Parts: sequence; C-alpha cells; structure tokens
Amino acid sequence: MSSSLNNLIALWSFCFGAVIASFLNVVIWRLPRGESIVRPPSHCPKCNEPIRWYQNLPILSYLALRGRCAHCRAPISPRYLIIEVAGGLLFWAAYIEFGLLAPLYWVWFALAIVGFMIDFDHKLLPDFVTIGGIFYGLLVALGFSLKYGGYGTILYSVVGAALGLGLFGLIRFLGSRAFKREAMGMGDVLLMGAVGAISGPVAVLFVLMFSSLAGSFGGLAAMAAMRKWGRNFEIPYGPYILVAHLIYIFFGGAMIGWYLGLFK
Repeated sequence: MSSSLNNLIALWSFCFGAVIASFLNVVIWRLPRGESIVRPPSHCPKCNEPIRWYQNLPILSYLALRGRCAHCRAPISPRYLIIEVAGGLLFWAAYIEFGLLAPLYWVWFALAIVGFMIDFDHKLLPDFVTIGGIFYGLLVALGFSLKYGGYGTILYSVVGAALGLGLFGLIRFLGSRAFKREAMGMGDVLLMGAVGAISGPVAVLFVLMFSSLAGSFGGLAAMAAMRKWGRNFEIPYGPYILVAHLIYIFFGGAMIGWYLGLFK
C-alpha cells in the first residue's frame, strides 16, 4: 500500500471515529435517562431548538460555534468535543497499530467510550457493554479459529473470559465479606470478563495491576479534592479498567517485554 493511500485511510479513520463518537454522545446522554436514541433529533437541551446538520459536524461545529448553541447561545459542555476527539484518535491509532484489523477494535472502543462515560456519570455499566463485550470477544475469536483452523484463539478467549469473571468475582465476594458491604459492582466483574474475552488471560492480569494502581491514585486525588472543596469526587472502578485495557491493547506487549527483560 502506498504511503499516500495509507495516510488517506488513517485520516478517514480519524474522521469516522469522530462521527461515531458524536453519535455516542447521544447514547451516553439519553440511554441512562430512558430516552430514545433516535427521536427526537438532536436539539439544544436549553432552548430545545433543533440542531441543523451543519451545526452538528463533529469537532468542527463545536469549534465554529465556540462551544455555544447557535440559537440561544447557551454554553455546550466541552465533554462533547473531548469525546469526539477521543473517538477520532482511538480509531486512528487502531488503524496505525493494527492496519486492516482495526475495525475489530473500533467496535470495542465504541462500547468502551459509552461504558466509561455512563459509569463515570451514573456508576452504572450497561449490559450491552459488559455482556456484549464478552460475546463480541468470543465471537471474534471463534471467527479467527474457523478461518485459520485450530482452537488456539477461541480457547485463549474462553480462558481469558473465565479468568476475568472468576478472579474479579472472587475479589468481589471476599471484599464484600470483609467490608460487610458490596465491595465491587457486578458490572465490573462482567467488564473484566469482556477484557479477558477480547484480549486473553494475560490482559486480565495486566489490567488488574494497572487499574488497581490507577484506582489508588484516583482515590487519593478524590480525598484531596474532598478536603479542598468539600465535594465527593468518587470515581467508579469501570473507567480504570477500561483505561488500563486501552493501555494494554496499544502498549501491553512492549511493557511486558520490557519488564521481563529486567530479569535477564
């Protein structure tokens, strides 16, 4: 493939990711509120004025309107822009890293964005992200096994899902017994099952370590914020799992190789 064509596909990947993320913004806002993600069409939550198609272009419209509604000039949260940029960058990075296999990761990245934001806002992980992620990982692994023969890929996925569910299920059980309250939501357990189904058992151990480390720093930051501003900034565990999994997808192999190299 020529470099110019490769660059064109990479640019298209970014634009496509931003478009998908723009729709995901709708899902993130409406789904927890029990609203349809189709009707009514996009509108300003302040004045209810419909948003025209040229006012709804990912990234560009937000910048052109300077983060305000075109009709009533009410401010629009920058999180819409951040999610669109994040979607574009993730889709672009997946193409750069995995080439024509990138669309397989795009599906999971879209689910991860929704899961991250809904869990962050409502401390809830939707089933279509967690259970859907498990089935998606197993389905992709089965497809590779059927295409290339053998059972290695599907077995790796099944073992990963089982380890994620079993290990975090055990942590949830023991933590709940120790603290006399629910130590971890069932959604987190299912999410780790999805991580294992998509990336295998090594990813489960990697994500466990990095999400726990990130969660510790996040907890300290939340405590500091609460002392300073008197507000509770508790962040659920799901976002930590998803960020750690993204790190594994893009850098896990190199990081594990570097770590093992320390013992040579």
